[in-house]
Amino acid sequence: MKLRSLVVPFLAAVGMLVPLAVPAAAQTATSSPTVRNAASPADRAVLSESLRLRGELGFGTHTGPVRSLVEQRSGTADGLRPLVNAWGFIGTADEAAEMKRRDALVDAVAPTVRTYAQRKEFAGHFLDNRNGGRLVVQFAGALPGQQTRDQLLDRAGAAGSARSAVEFRVVKHSSAQLTRAMKALWGSVRTTRGASPVVAIAEDVIANRLKVTVSPGTTIRPLRATLAGLGVSAQFSEGEGIEEACTSRNVCDSPRRGGVGVSFAGVLCSIGWVVNRAGVRGAVTAGHCGWGTNSGTVSSGAGAYGSLTNINALAAGTHADMRYISIPSGGQPWLYESAAVKARVVTGSALGTIGASACLFGRNSESARCGTISSLNASHTSSTCSCVVYGQSAASYASAGGDSGGAIASGTTGSTARGVHSGSFGGAKHYSWIGYTSTYNMGSLAT
Repeated sequence: MKLRSLVVPFLAAVGMLVPLAVPAAAQTATSSPTVRNAASPADRAVLSESLRLRGELGFGTHTGPVRSLVEQRSGTADGLRPLVNAWGFIGTADEAAEMKRRDALVDAVAPTVRTYAQRKEFAGHFLDNRNGGRLVVQFAGALPGQQTRDQLLDRAGAAGSARSAVEFRVVKHSSAQLTRAMKALWGSVRTTRGASPVVAIAEDVIANRLKVTVSPGTTIRPLRATLAGLGVSAQFSEGEGIEEACTSRNVCDSPRRGGVGVSFAGVLCSIGWVVNRAGVRGAVTAGHCGWGTNSGTVSSGAGAYGSLTNINALAAGTHADMRYISIPSGGQPWLYESAAVKARVVTGSALGTIGASACLFGRNSESARCGTISSLNASHTSSTCSCVVYGQSAASYASAGGDSGGAIASGTTGSTARGVHSGSFGGAKHYSWIGYTSTYNMGSLAT
């Protein structure tokens, strides 16, 4: 099977044919039913996710760089899945090397960024994937002194990135200012009766503003007025908020696959990560899963996985949609992918930054589903506790009902933990940072 017989029908199906670098002859061939139906559904899904990620990461959605790779796999029993790299897309060796550079850069400067974040004028940082993955570090009003900047530049150099791969930028608003505006907006819509018209609010570090998602039909003029009074701008859009635990009222396809699927208190969810708490092993899932039930067996497949506890961080004003499950002492620091590949050894955790990768291991997919981080300071309304959940990270990976509680890792190897999946809010996927396990008495990541 030629690449064009696989790629072109897919691109036509998703409406991406015109802007992509596909030969004219191949475009004409899409009228043939044989060509249109050449790609398997599984390969179409792999290619769809790969093209999306390539665009988000700045490698382009054209097919040239992956043409020979796909041709080598065409017609094989395994399809395209083996071509997917550790970041969830089909790419070249040079692109993989660039992703390693970005990861190394972000990890190396993380201690300095945490120090910067304590300054009231800090305004976030992100990977500028549209400009070669340059790391942009922002401050409101004015930059810190050269000595302070050199602390980060030296770490970047030690990680293998040139000093030119880091840009310091002055912007109008600090993260603290945007967070205050976020909380003020939530406060303006909090009522004792009825659902909140605001679904989610996130800090948009790149645009130095807020992103606000409201329920369809909501009048946004009062919301704009509130923000205008604070001197903060926002991008408004309409959308829904969905916490992705499955109940009998949902249509849930939930085989025990990617991650560990569990059931308890009438819901189907996923396990995130194994933790160490007070010398024994436990695990974490989403706090909204089994809300209000604090005892009972947690099942996985036909067997028992562990037991529910009353340790649940989901409460008004919390930063975590996360709860603790006790498990037998034999629990291992592994991330499960499938019955055939059960052990992906966890070695540590990393918050990452905007533009970095985030991959979900949940019950509804055989393989990890990856995306990029869009915010490290997001919040949403929880219909479960009727409260606002702050401090969420937002990303673009795919998810479905039953994936709540699933593990978010930095890549498909699953070795570096990022957090625990919560749900879909205004088109973005929200998850709680794994570091919150220590904050809310759930122990620390088992490695």
